[in-house]
Amino acid sequence: MSSSSFHRALAALSLGLILSLSGGLAIAADIKDGGDLRAALTGEPDVLDPATSSVYTGAQVYEGIFSKLIDMDASGKFVPDLATAWTQVDPTTWKFQLVTNATFHNGEKFTSADVKYTFQRILDPKTASAYAGLYAQIDSVDATDPAVAVFHLKSAFGPFLTNLATNGEIVNQKAVESGDPARNPVGTGPFQFVEWVQGDHITLKKNPTYFKAGLPHLDTITYKFLPVDQSRIDALSAGELDWVDAIPLQQVPALKADARFTYVTSPVAGIPDFLAFNTKKPPFDNPKVRQAVALAISRSDIRDVAYVGTGELGLEEVPTGSTWYDPSGVFAADTDVAKAKQLLADAGYTNGLSVEYLGLPQYPELLKTGQVVRDELKAIGIDMAIKPVDVSIWYDAYVGGNYQITSAYQERTIDPDNFSALVIKSGGPINTVGYSNPTVDALIDKAAASSDDAARMDLYKQIRTTMTTDAPLVFVHYETLNYLMNKNIAGSGITPTLSLHMENVGFTQ
Repeated sequence: MSSSSFHRALAALSLGLILSLSGGLAIAADIKDGGDLRAALTGEPDVLDPATSSVYTGAQVYEGIFSKLIDMDASGKFVPDLATAWTQVDPTTWKFQLVTNATFHNGEKFTSADVKYTFQRILDPKTASAYAGLYAQIDSVDATDPAVAVFHLKSAFGPFLTNLATNGEIVNQKAVESGDPARNPVGTGPFQFVEWVQGDHITLKKNPTYFKAGLPHLDTITYKFLPVDQSRIDALSAGELDWVDAIPLQQVPALKADARFTYVTSPVAGIPDFLAFNTKKPPFDNPKVRQAVALAISRSDIRDVAYVGTGELGLEEVPTGSTWYDPSGVFAADTDVAKAKQLLADAGYTNGLSVEYLGLPQYPELLKTGQVVRDELKAIGIDMAIKPVDVSIWYDAYVGGNYQITSAYQERTIDPDNFSALVIKSGGPINTVGYSNPTVDALIDKAAASSDDAARMDLYKQIRTTMTTDAPLVFVHYETLNYLMNKNIAGSGITPTLSLHMENVGFTQ
């Protein structure tokens, strides 16, 4: 799990994503302004500072508070947000024309100075931002003209626009330095922060000076923190909730057809789930042991048991619908128990071994994945004990390298660099498996520094080939996203960046 995604949900979709609905959505004209939306998230945010939040539930909330320079629509097209237009002046220079009518919730007028401060802060080691790796190619930002921001890059950078659209929330210096950005976020977005009641909910209210005319529709949003179980469906049925971000997978077929609700999903799976090995400690400091695990498990079993047949087999950092997907030569696409046994013997474990798996009961699919893996590793002589722990304990152990094996995921992997630069590059901000390979590092840098997609694709194929041998992690599944809401709610959809875009959501009656 990336350090930006520990509380479940959600990840990156391919650029070819198309919204898929069951039951239909009302058109925007049917939405009535006003109303108080009660929504359920799968967990509680850590902080609401977009530069330092390390869980996706944090992003689900703060993305309604902040705006970015650009965003993505459901088809993967870049669309304006705080920038009205953008131009690549040369391979290392990008010019953004900015809106002139945006105001921060503290009354400060938005200008290019805020853009400059935002990215300087992300790149400042003192901030310890997990997103620093996404912007390492920024050399400087010119804010001479308040309505124009000019980025000067160290080299050409293929994922630049994707990264801006995914993790580029703009903050205000005065708000950050005079307040508490973690608990009292201040942005230019459609909603303003009201309160955070620990362990229960976060409330936002409508921003009356939002720079996009006619938005948002809602007066308030209250985000409740509820596990993914029957309780959230019961609350939705009873009218205690209006919208939920995840539903128990075993109930998807029935709820999809339930006339009481509107069900929203995506036809392309988007959450790359993987088994993470601690490569710094025995026994997983030996690549042969890691390879043996990869060959012993069945991705089909994981999909059928842990994900109730939903989603797709996880083979790479991007789903099959992505333009970056390579169907050739995927390591461990098929189970090979005999080869796995031989690898384990070659590693010196002829009599087998015992390992501990950190499990997350809060996320049933991850825990069930561990159970499938445990049962299948018995065939090669590995006794895997599952240790269920609270997510906060899991997080500390995962980030601190105090684990052997666990299930994890990386949200919002639209461009392969979103995964490679953060998760597998030496010293990457969320390289929690402890992996380090100078050859891979050089390939990652070369791929990011190119704006030629064909050349980049070839480099990512080379990276994946080396990762096959090293196996610091093993992709196992791509999870499908599911939203469920009452019939009087409209405007909710899924985009590649996975922002909830609650400014478009409202009541129809």
